[in-house]
Amino acid sequence: MSNIELLFDEAVQKHQAGDLTAAAIGYAAVLKENSRHSDAWHFAGLIAHQMGNADDALQQIKYAIEIDPTNPEYFSNLASIFNSMGEQESALVSADKAIDLSPEFAPAFFQRGIALGKQNKNSYALQSLYTSSKFGFSEVKVLAETARIKQFQGDFLGAIEDIRRALAIDDDNPQAFFQLSQFVNLGEYQFTETQLDSLRNLLELPNPNLTSSNLLNVAMAVHLEKEQEFSGAFEHYTHAAEATHALGETQGRRFNEDQRQSVIDDLIEFFTPETIERFAKNGNPSAAPVFIVGMPRSGTTLVQQMLSRHSAVEAVGELDSLDDLIKSRFGDGNQVRLREMFKTLDDFWIRAGAQGYIDQLTRYTSFDDLGEGGGEDFAMRFIDKMPANYFHIGFITMLFPNARIINCIRDPRDVCLSCYFQSFAAENLQFITSKFEYLTTIYRNYARLMNHWRSVAPDSVFDVCYESLTEAPEAIIKPVVKHLGLDWESSVLEFHNSDTPVSTASAVQVRRPIYTTSTKKWKRYEPQLAKFFEMIGPEIADYESAKQ
Repeated sequence: MSNIELLFDEAVQKHQAGDLTAAAIGYAAVLKENSRHSDAWHFAGLIAHQMGNADDALQQIKYAIEIDPTNPEYFSNLASIFNSMGEQESALVSADKAIDLSPEFAPAFFQRGIALGKQNKNSYALQSLYTSSKFGFSEVKVLAETARIKQFQGDFLGAIEDIRRALAIDDDNPQAFFQLSQFVNLGEYQFTETQLDSLRNLLELPNPNLTSSNLLNVAMAVHLEKEQEFSGAFEHYTHAAEATHALGETQGRRFNEDQRQSVIDDLIEFFTPETIERFAKNGNPSAAPVFIVGMPRSGTTLVQQMLSRHSAVEAVGELDSLDDLIKSRFGDGNQVRLREMFKTLDDFWIRAGAQGYIDQLTRYTSFDDLGEGGGEDFAMRFIDKMPANYFHIGFITMLFPNARIINCIRDPRDVCLSCYFQSFAAENLQFITSKFEYLTTIYRNYARLMNHWRSVAPDSVFDVCYESLTEAPEAIIKPVVKHLGLDWESSVLEFHNSDTPVSTASAVQVRRPIYTTSTKKWKRYEPQLAKFFEMIGPEIADYESAKQ
């Protein structure tokens, strides 16, 4: 065996043992000796992906493909990375290329199924997933994914059955316990004593995998919460958050409080009524785009589901389009202060940016051309439910002066607690909600920025209080429909019967009629949260004053 192959084998062994840093050094040593070692590029890309560096991962695997374009595994793993980035079209292209090279390559069918599922093409997604199982892909992984799709479709019984089948095959499966816990949370399922014994045994294992620790602790926390053992539940939620934070640190994630503060400062300084009025003259007059914003877990999915039952409303999901558009021009305030970048704003960008967003929006609607058909008198409304677009309300009012923005508010104690307890699919979001000190900074700056938007764009922003909505749905949602310029339709109140796929953290909850059991959930954990409540005392007072 040559020296290069010895280096490569040693790196692979370290990779398999979970020592990613040592493995990365090993692959780099191989590539130093032979820059055309395709497997070394491929595995280096996988490590970059595991460490949260998706851009590096893509580039390195593309290098492997340039050297050896006949290996289906390279294309399949490229599809996996695209899926993790939310780029499903690119994932499908890569998966299909792998299948062209090897028509029975099971991992490619699996990635194809994931991509189709995220595009809400559920019947095709299930077909691809079942094909991957037929060709030998892990049945447990396939069942986890089919259960996820069925859950988002509202087929709870089918989802639960798939998860139970997965546990029957592998009773040490953290993902399956976590998925079942989502149904336990709403009383749709109850862990068996055998499952609880397995869950306890897994939690007692030494040196657990951080991802597994998060999933298992959440599952146990949900069970204990249903048993009203709140002290024990909070302890397990805390362990889950600690695992999330530790994993994020290994991936190089950091929460920069100063940057978050300076971004808000710069937005407030730049977006004055005069500046908005000056640039809005070049905006797109369409009233078709509707933006639902707010903190995560504030009721954004519920509001979307209700409004999407209206005959003139179409929900397009959580789009990155606006964020990508703005950051591609102005950055995120990390390298250069936004106040400096905003000086480059001009009328041409407003016109081009509005059209660019409309072009992206068209991809997700049932209309072929909103650029021409989405003018000021266009009757349809399209909901972009990206909560973090609250950062971009100033730009929204410039790009689309007639667009309507719905800001969902919820008791800051409940919304922050729910964020802390939640296992978000977005790794960065999960990381920054894993500590209450981070949540304090995030919520206080969100509240400060929203107060500014209300003052500079009072006609555009409409607040919807989650607690009020659950207490009096019709009384609260009727003015929202009017705010969108639409006539009232009673079907809005039948949101739980909607066939709109839901792929957010609220997928299970919004398939049920309005309920109030999540209101004042913070009271169960008041002893553990006293210090946190002191930190957001002014925001709590503002919320209670506004709700009265």
